[in-house]
Amino acid sequence: MTGDFVAIPDWFSQQNQDCGIAVADLSGDDTSDVVVLMVDDPAGQNTGNYRVGTALQDDGTVSAWGPWLSVPDWWGWENQGAGIALADLTGDGRLDLVVFLVDNPVGQNQGYYRVGRALAADGTVTGGWTPWQQVPDWYGWENQGADICLTRIDGQYVMVMMTVDNPPGQNSGRFRLAKGLTADAAVAEWTPWLEIPEWWGWENQGAGMTVADLDGDGRPELIVFAVDHPDNGNGGVYTVGWGLDGTGHCVDGWSSWSHVPDWRFSQNQGAAIALLPTTGSDPQLVVCTIDHPDGGNAGYLRVLDLHTDLAQAPTAGVWRILDFGTEINPVHSALLHTGDVLFFAGSGNDPDRENAHDFRTRVWHYPNPGLDAPVTPIDMFCSGQAFLPDGRLLAAGGTGQYDPFYGLRDSLLFDPATLTWNTMPDMTFGRWYPTLAALPTGAVVAVSGLGTDGYLSETPELFDPGTETWSQLPIPGPIPTYGHLILLADGRLFYTGGQFGVNNGMHPSIWNPETGALTQVDGMVDPESRSQSTSVLLPPAQAQRVMLLGGGNVDPHGPGTASADTQIVDLSAATPVYKPGPAMEFARMHLSAVLLPDRTVLVAGGSAMEEMADMVPPHAELLDAGATAWTPTAPERVARLYHSVALLMPDGKVLTAGSNPLRKTEELRIEMFWPPYLFRGPRPELELAAGTAGYGGTLAATTNGTPREASLMHPSSCTHSCDNNQRLIDLPFTVTAPGTLSLTMPSGPALAPPGWYLVVVVDMNGIPSVGRWVRLSA
Repeated sequence: MTGDFVAIPDWFSQQNQDCGIAVADLSGDDTSDVVVLMVDDPAGQNTGNYRVGTALQDDGTVSAWGPWLSVPDWWGWENQGAGIALADLTGDGRLDLVVFLVDNPVGQNQGYYRVGRALAADGTVTGGWTPWQQVPDWYGWENQGADICLTRIDGQYVMVMMTVDNPPGQNSGRFRLAKGLTADAAVAEWTPWLEIPEWWGWENQGAGMTVADLDGDGRPELIVFAVDHPDNGNGGVYTVGWGLDGTGHCVDGWSSWSHVPDWRFSQNQGAAIALLPTTGSDPQLVVCTIDHPDGGNAGYLRVLDLHTDLAQAPTAGVWRILDFGTEINPVHSALLHTGDVLFFAGSGNDPDRENAHDFRTRVWHYPNPGLDAPVTPIDMFCSGQAFLPDGRLLAAGGTGQYDPFYGLRDSLLFDPATLTWNTMPDMTFGRWYPTLAALPTGAVVAVSGLGTDGYLSETPELFDPGTETWSQLPIPGPIPTYGHLILLADGRLFYTGGQFGVNNGMHPSIWNPETGALTQVDGMVDPESRSQSTSVLLPPAQAQRVMLLGGGNVDPHGPGTASADTQIVDLSAATPVYKPGPAMEFARMHLSAVLLPDRTVLVAGGSAMEEMADMVPPHAELLDAGATAWTPTAPERVARLYHSVALLMPDGKVLTAGSNPLRKTEELRIEMFWPPYLFRGPRPELELAAGTAGYGGTLAATTNGTPREASLMHPSSCTHSCDNNQRLIDLPFTVTAPGTLSLTMPSGPALAPPGWYLVVVVDMNGIPSVGRWVRLSA
């Protein structure tokens, strides 16, 4: 239901400098009353005035309005924002009124707040007013709206404060927490200001904020509102920040902006929001705004349905942007067995950084906000990467020179325990755009890449983690740069036909690294147009079915064009042949594919033409577990092109980051996909009896409910549309007692190379547990 705007009677101001609104039961009769704040801007000193409307209804009307009351000793001659909030700060059963304003003197702006204690039902402050308190480290010299709301986090009252900064160009909205607010206006801790992602508007004419637990998980959500002021008439929009916690972040991310329908105003002088609680249904949004026509202002209330992304979530999932970023463009990424996420970029497509030896790595301690910055000793831009059995990440090659590109011979190991890069012996050959793949022995093969002379390095090299040395292998042929290699159950590697650039005349082939022998796999349609495609070993790995998805041609005279088709080959067949798979809805190159624990495949990002940000598919796609049909997800919000990545996280979400459509243009926003299975009911629990397991052995586990399947999932490691090592292995299980399982590990390391894995169970409703780490070894 959406009501109309209802005028607030006796609005006496001709010029306003914002407004505020709070909704609560002031009279104790189990009805919602509304308190409205008006900042009057006459000639000279501003004034703050508020009044109470009793029994607010869902059509925006009230039973009666009380008189306007003045906030004593109002601060400021030019205010640029204000807000009010209500809560029982003393715990005596009476609500207290918190009033907030932004002063706009010459120079830096400043925020102030005070508390009116023990608010009576008619709006009278019966317990006295505290002095005005100055907000430390105010943000903005010119503000275009501000607000506050009150909630409880970690057992204490928290005042959430927001403001709209108005620099030249795009505006920005920012918020922070005042933790431990008391009735005497004391604050125990202020968190830093954080930017609200994708702020709406270059010229705002009001903003508001309120808070509620919308998903019932015990944590509050922030609802943020803004009035946009374009040339063709104003508009009201709002977004939701999910999972506000004591760090001051909405750790579950921010939804896309929703539009308030039928916004009737062209000039506003303030806005604020609150929630009207309703029994047995979602809360309703209460909007207060000031119209500024010729001849005198008017204040309005409107009650409307609060739309969130939860409605579509059980079928399409949701995409949410975090309120912090990667700090570097994550050309390379990997999920470590500690749960941390490793991003590294080296010089990151910026020759000036390469010349300055400005090489970069970041570690995100997922899901907590904040990143570490380990020292990066060489330019690892466009290297290759693969996990070793002990969980360290091997990176080999990189950029020795730009334009023309020459490769490095260097190799490094990233240690998740110490968060450091450690130098390993050099390879014989330089490699820029190489491929690394783990073998059943725990060794890693490095192939392809441009050498120190700029020509293709055709000789493969093998890294032995026991001796930490490199040796050469027989040449299979000119495997292309970033050629997709997938380890098969017989220990050989399959070049899928996907790569970055041209295929050098190589057909899809099964390669024996020990002998260099190739077995060609036929049937692929248009094999010369698979640049920037992606490949996956379809779940479960035992089926030995590989899918190659999308990609495009390499056009030396312009951007290549992408394909929407997929190709599938059954490598367990006596004579494997590629056959057409289900076509995606959109053509994509630069795409990433992620195996999900319910055995579906997510395809995200990409473009219909090479590095073209204006030809981006509107949504990702999910392939069902039978590999027969694609369905769209909710819309993606960030274009993920060249140098973008996607990783499955242990909690079942998917991290997407990066994009580099132009040199020096870096995308730092993190967008998380919440698959539909996260919204279909309670998740099964899973605990493992041990953190290690052996081949052919069993692993005891406990769970609740009835498991449909159990899986072993290799952690993601992604770069350049390629994640060679991800795989999902079916784990046969028996129920040994109620809630107790015996999981049977793979019999050999070719199906599951030694290393760290996530164990996941999926219940009969298709809902996966959180993944638990186990190290698999002989």
